[in-house]
Amino acid sequence: MTLRILVPVDDTLASFRTQQYLIRMKESLRPTVTLLTVISMSNLAYRCIPDFQQEMIRDNALKMGKLTLERHAEEYAAAGILFDTILEKGDDPGAVICAVARRQGVEMICLSPSNSSEMSDLVFGSVANYVTHHAPCPVLLVR
Repeated sequence: MTLRILVPVDDTLASFRTQQYLIRMKESLRPTVTLLTVISMSNLAYRCIPDFQQEMIRDNALKMGKLTLERHAEEYAAAGILFDTILEKGDDPGAVICAVARRQGVEMICLSPSNSSEMSDLVFGSVANYVTHHAPCPVLLVR
């Protein structure tokens, strides 16, 4: 039996730490992985920048998101792990991750918290913290 795992990915070391963990554990977990990149559109809105330049910024963010998915997908493919990819736009990455987990019916979400301090997580929140408390399935945090 395979385990259906949602893996949010970006270009941080934390994301690659999760990737390497799942590759090492592939024989035990026998995962089928859904790689998810979330582009936070609200973070791309800038005042005093013409609309055509904002459109270029959004287009480049989507291209970078696709490249991120491709880089992670290459590693999973090389390891012989079955995967699919999803690129989502949204304002709150944690909420998007939980919504995709519900929609896809995954059995687990696997992610690695960023290296931010506990104090900044307390004040500003973190994606891993949100997902841990709102996910519709178990969450595996990789350190």
